[in-house]
Amino acid sequence: MRHVSLLVIVATASIGLCADEKSSAPDSKALNGAWVLTSGIRGGENLPDEIVKSIHLYVANGKYSVKAGDVLDQGTCKVDPTKTPKTLTLEGTEGPNKGKTMLGIYELDKDTLKVCYDLSGKAFPERFESKPKTPSFLATYERLKSKKHPILLGPNTKAKE
Repeated sequence: MRHVSLLVIVATASIGLCADEKSSAPDSKALNGAWVLTSGIRGGENLPDEIVKSIHLYVANGKYSVKAGDVLDQGTCKVDPTKTPKTLTLEGTEGPNKGKTMLGIYELDKDTLKVCYDLSGKAFPERFESKPKTPSFLATYERLKSKKHPILLGPNTKAKE
């Protein structure tokens, strides 16, 4: 169970890429969709493959959902693509990260998304790295090509295809 809790924290942090339709930045809509974690490093250590393979996320219009195993985590996020590096702020509303704020930076290259978080919520990371004994998480996601996936964005709301 400890791994699942850690996994959800890590997964939620990784999906802070929820786009806000009100934003005029091109990244806002480009971040919408379904993503799968392909690699993750937390506190300088690689996540085990079985954990990496179990994390799926969906982002749309300022909201995120992460399914890590059987655990669902949901919340809101705000992106600021005008900063260098680009920043995001996640706020958990449901699940294990409810009430928590996480700060991150991101980089989008077509269907690959790289995110680095300070899981303590104290500061935006300055670089895409995760050093040992730090509350940092570095994640790489690939966009899912299939439009069908099991993640929900709120009670009784199916993710759009």
